[in-house]
Amino acid sequence: MQLDSILPVFVYGSLKAGEFNYKRYLEGKVLDPTPKRARIKASLYDMPYKGYPALLVENFSTAWVYGEIFELLDFESTLSNLDALEGYVGVNHPDNEYERSVVTVEVWQEQTKTFVAQKAFVYLYRMENDSLFYKQTELITDGIWRPREFSELLK
Repeated sequence: MQLDSILPVFVYGSLKAGEFNYKRYLEGKVLDPTPKRARIKASLYDMPYKGYPALLVENFSTAWVYGEIFELLDFESTLSNLDALEGYVGVNHPDNEYERSVVTVEVWQEQTKTFVAQKAFVYLYRMENDSLFYKQTELITDGIWRPREFSELLK
């Protein structure tokens, strides 16, 4: 894998600290195990038929999606494992489930109580490869994905 730059990764779903894919893919593989809170202007959708979310950065997105940002220790190896999890084959590959993209996220700075813009990798969902997307997804209006079983308890 040849990359032009080493960037942190913005996560918003099952890779967040405490979620079901964090332990397998990120625990012990990040510079700081305490995640930095971050946000991005985007739309977040729950895909109950898959059990994980879809993030779309659309021109008209005005809502915030909240997640976490991590710096990877063994960058190439860990990113390669994340690529496999996210169904990322390569840049603009027609079989990608998610596209790995460089975006600007806003990272919370605890000392100054402000958000600061920072470039990061993020996995954006390729809805054109999902015939059920428009029929079975639900917009997450608060911008915070929760696993379905937890969300059901809140109702």
